[in-house]
Amino acid sequence: MLKIMQTVLGYIKSAATLATMAVFIASGLYLLVIDGADLKTKGLKKELAAARIIGLLYIFGSMIVYIIFKYIL
Repeated sequence: MLKIMQTVLGYIKSAATLATMAVFIASGLYLLVIDGADLKTKGLKKELAAARIIGLLYIFGSMIVYIIFKYIL
């Protein structure tokens, strides 16, 4: 079981690249800027709040995961 977990961790570490982080940051920025403006125009307040939270989670979460997998593990 430990060997399987080490193998999975190795695959995840190899997938945690700057390109992957850039895609998640771009997705977060899209949610914050473009999708947020559209939701605000339509008056969808709950969806706007959810888009802002998810956008920030994408941006900061991708940075944290990248740092963890590249420098800590």
